[in-house]
Amino acid sequence: MVLNRKVLLSLFFVLFFSQYFFPVFSMAAGMEGYVTSTECRKCHEEIYNQWKKTPHARMLRNALKDPGAIEATNFGPDIPFKKSDIYFTIGSHWIQKYLTLLGGQFYVLPKYWNIAEAKWEPYSIWNWKQNPYPITCNGCHAVGFDQQTRSYAEESIACEACHGPGDKHVEAGGDPALIVNPAKLDKERRDMICEACHTDGKDKKTQKFPFPVGFKPGDDLTDYYTDFFMPKPKSKGWYWGDMSYKERHRMFMYWQTKFYATDRACDVCGFDRGITVTEHRMMSRSEYCGTCHRKIYPAYEKHSMHTEAQAECVDCHVPTVTDGGKRYSIHDHKFDFSRPPMPCIECHDSDMNGQEAPADSHNFNINEVSIKENLTVPQACARCHGDKDEAWINAGIKSIKAPK
Repeated sequence: MVLNRKVLLSLFFVLFFSQYFFPVFSMAAGMEGYVTSTECRKCHEEIYNQWKKTPHARMLRNALKDPGAIEATNFGPDIPFKKSDIYFTIGSHWIQKYLTLLGGQFYVLPKYWNIAEAKWEPYSIWNWKQNPYPITCNGCHAVGFDQQTRSYAEESIACEACHGPGDKHVEAGGDPALIVNPAKLDKERRDMICEACHTDGKDKKTQKFPFPVGFKPGDDLTDYYTDFFMPKPKSKGWYWGDMSYKERHRMFMYWQTKFYATDRACDVCGFDRGITVTEHRMMSRSEYCGTCHRKIYPAYEKHSMHTEAQAECVDCHVPTVTDGGKRYSIHDHKFDFSRPPMPCIECHDSDMNGQEAPADSHNFNINEVSIKENLTVPQACARCHGDKDEAWINAGIKSIKAPK
């Protein structure tokens, strides 16, 4: 009897540790040369603390070590998995997906949590077991992905995702010549750091991974990535009627055109670094805009007719290309300052045959012929002020004074 108890106890520990700890620790490998943000923090704690506040730092979190990372609150009988099935969380801003372990491989579970609306949504319900997470996502949701072992050096988008492997830099006592500083790269190579994960494509060597395997900051992205250039105009599946692209993750293509031509680069918005001059806090989105638009931002309320708390610059000037017609998709970094997007009902039957009006995801850029001036400014206003008539909106627009 004693022997049986010992055997059962041993078996219990083997099963317990293999299920909960082995898959977690097996992730801590990845390509050679990566030291992780923990090492970076030793000399750059202030920058590290700024980064920890960003969505990049929360992209992929270990739910076994940090159960509080799970945003979902309802695990009722209609949910096909338990909270204890979750090993990792993906995302923390608009939606959150969850990883589980099946047969030694991680997969994204078939429902995700809509953070904004606090409800579950279906996700790849028919084929979720056909897409192992390491093959489809690890190259961008973690640092130092190794295609041979399918492991990575660190979870989330950490320091070395933008600065490259830090081992030589650390071994040399922090020699700045031995680490990539994006600010010292030419704008094309600097932008490629962001574009590597904000543009869909295929790895050039194997054609198996939807991210540039082996790419490091400072490299030429085109040496590692393919099938991400703008297709021919006849490729109708990529475009709306006005020939603007309709898929998300097309940053490389867009940045090579209008915005790129104005000598802008990704760090113009400094999403993961900027702090205000007077206060030790992260800038708001509108404050970022104000670093370049220095005449407009001081006159924010006169220009926008709103306080910054009511409406940010991006509410009117940055359309989104949403996934599945939902409003919580990521911004696609596609600035359209003169023509905000319109919902279908601006041109089509607003009753929609009794159905709920679709989200403003199509970016049609079609103007109402009944409005003679400032064609799309009223449309931008109407997106939030749908209860107001055209006269009210036009009166508000006419009262806006241009900054001097």
